[in-house]
Amino acid sequence: MSYKIISGQYELGSKEQQAGYKMLFGEENIQYKFDLYFHWYNIVHEVGHCLIDAQEISMSRVRDEMFVNEFAVAYWKHIGEENRIRELENMLKEIMANIPSPVPNDVSFAEYYESIWGEEVFNNVMLYGYFQLNSVLEAIRGNKDLKTVLESIGIDLKNDVVMSMYDGAIGAESANRVLSNVVTNINKLDINPIQVSIELVDNPMIQCAQ
Repeated sequence: MSYKIISGQYELGSKEQQAGYKMLFGEENIQYKFDLYFHWYNIVHEVGHCLIDAQEISMSRVRDEMFVNEFAVAYWKHIGEENRIRELENMLKEIMANIPSPVPNDVSFAEYYESIWGEEVFNNVMLYGYFQLNSVLEAIRGNKDLKTVLESIGIDLKNDVVMSMYDGAIGAESANRVLSNVVTNINKLDINPIQVSIELVDNPMIQCAQ
């Protein structure tokens, strides 16, 4: 099956668009933080969405997002990128320390976001940002291995499957290499192969797979 990831670039966004990410990530090293998240980590996250669709797995939107974060974290760790995952974790902890939790005390994180998903209130950068970034942190803390994550959607990661490491840079100019790495590795599994391309656009608010 064929899919396309659309990924915006911080450096080409409008001042208003950039301001939203500065609020979320902070101004220091904003370009690197954006690229680490969106042009390294999030590419695998989006491939996870493609994989779920190709496997015809039905999940709620909240569970879907939480699964693809588990997948992305487990994938990067599986191919030897523990150090960058720790760097991402430290970055997210710093960000989350400055974002108050919107989740009421009497409900769980997942329950709260299930209740507001699709509502107009959810179109808030900080509210959605809290959900997504906290989900990544939960995936890192959960520390599931790739075999366990894939088995949860019916895919067997056999011991003889050898996945190649990613040894490139991080940035929009390297997004295709990141994507090629994960798609090549995932297509070594016993699944119907998926084809995924990436389109880089100016608007940094656009980050999705279709």
